Amino acid sequence: MFVGKAISRPQGPLRAFCHPLALVLISLAGVFGAGRAEHEWLSVPFSLTLVAALAGAVFLTSGRLAFSVYLAWMAVALVTLISAVKFRMKGFSLHFYDTIFVSSDPGVYRFLLGSYLHLILPVAAVLVLGIAAAILIFRADRKLGWPASARALLLALLVTLVPLTFPAEASKDRYFYYMQGRHMSAFFISLMDLRNLVVEPAFEQRLQAVAPQPPFADTVDCGDRAALPDIFFVLSESQSDPSYFPQIASGAGFRQRFAPAAGEPRPMQVETFGGGTWISNLSLMTGVSATDFGWRSPYLTITLQDKVAGALPELLARCGYRTAVMTPMDFTFVNEGPFLKSIGFENVLDIKDIAAPFYHLRDRFYYHAAEAFIARHRREDGRPLFLEIQTMFPHSPYEGRMEPGLKMEGEPFADDFQAGEYLRRMAIARGDLQDFLKQREAEAGRRGAVVLEFGDHQSSATKPFVDATAGSDALAKLDSLAYRTFYTLTTFHHPLRHPMPDMASLDIAFLSASLLDAAGLPMSPVMSDLVRLRDHCGGRFHGCADRAEVDAHLRRRADSGLLHLFPQAAPLHSQVETQ
Repeated sequence: MFVGKAISRPQGPLRAFCHPLALVLISLAGVFGAGRAEHEWLSVPFSLTLVAALAGAVFLTSGRLAFSVYLAWMAVALVTLISAVKFRMKGFSLHFYDTIFVSSDPGVYRFLLGSYLHLILPVAAVLVLGIAAAILIFRADRKLGWPASARALLLALLVTLVPLTFPAEASKDRYFYYMQGRHMSAFFISLMDLRNLVVEPAFEQRLQAVAPQPPFADTVDCGDRAALPDIFFVLSESQSDPSYFPQIASGAGFRQRFAPAAGEPRPMQVETFGGGTWISNLSLMTGVSATDFGWRSPYLTITLQDKVAGALPELLARCGYRTAVMTPMDFTFVNEGPFLKSIGFENVLDIKDIAAPFYHLRDRFYYHAAEAFIARHRREDGRPLFLEIQTMFPHSPYEGRMEPGLKMEGEPFADDFQAGEYLRRMAIARGDLQDFLKQREAEAGRRGAVVLEFGDHQSSATKPFVDATAGSDALAKLDSLAYRTFYTLTTFHHPLRHPMPDMASLDIAFLSASLLDAAGLPMSPVMSDLVRLRDHCGGRFHGCADRAEVDAHLRRRADSGLLHLFPQAAPLHSQVETQ
């Protein structure tokens, strides 16, 4: 099968690996490894039956028992390794849909190779070594004399065990299963989601069951157009509040020490950990919870393109704003550029537009690019400006020291090198934000400026702190510390109508509506209803105690043609009447 007859079979140690005792010992080691990879013994039987069924399938075709067992263990181990790496960086296990929605995006490959080559190379090396080992074992192993019918019967018995051992927790809400660190089984569990390619997802089914709602009025209250301020959103990549973690001695006041011009930091709850910036940004701009869509959350910039109307950038554009977003990634990266265009951004400036040599640069590079864009806009365009600036410096990985010659007061901020490097980068980023705020104050002039800064998700470097503070299952609880970041609101020559809501933690889906309401900015009936819903739910969206009220709001948006989630919804509004 793999070699010609002229090549003799290897003898010695390799034959020893084919002995039944060796197979038993290796498999026992695999059982204990499965326990560690799953972090929960209840899902281990399912993982082991997967290995057994795969071995049975290979045994049916090859007739070589040792080769079949080893190949099954190696294949599952490789998937487990990839899933563990993804979970470590993104807080979400490997999912089959990664291969469907993301594999065709060249921007993803460029980003992964540019930022995570140190993780990809070991996985590639393991793959090469595994293939070589499989070839050698195949040559050393002898075919057993089992007839094909007996091997087929064995495979049928092993396949029967797979559904019998299916984890009960994955039958309820698989989205949270992928957030629990089930590295060995998660990818195979995700194959169950393939049915959603042809079956309408439960979320849409639930909304369709809600009674039809009266449509929102097709209006926007722009207020006094002459008094509209410039609005700046700063996405502070991977930033959270160090004061949340008692392990960081310098945590209290960390952010404000390096950016004293920023407004008071307030806690905010996001729906992704360690990565998935586009998930937070989508919820911020649209006022919907990504978690409502379950396992589809990481892919919503693809599946919701051209299906959302009345989002924040569209609302502001109807009141005369020029809407722009500046991203350090490619326009096509996870389809975020096309999605942002579809919800009302006039300009999406990507890595090429801002002439960035690489994705991962110090934040002041992005602020300088923003300043150049702002200057051009003011020379050429008299409209008020809504600009979002996405930054990058505190993003993982943390194995190396970026800007190595720049030492910050108070270093090291943590005993662990990676955590210390993350906090050091964050301190540098805060200093760059301070300079940006000073420039906004100097240029506010008669129009005024509003600067909303927010952390899109926590860093993978904070995971040990989260585990120690909130428990190792924190990633499976959206209301836990793992998903808490912050936002700050700073205004220049534009007084707030009233303060931002004083809540223990505000879900990111409510943040834009809350800003519009507090700052007296343009409002639509949808945004006003989000403010009402925020107060009714105590700042919680997906986890609102009165979930029926949330579903009624979403159904009303669908019935208004603002969320095209099922065929019964009206066509999307193409125009919004302004006042």
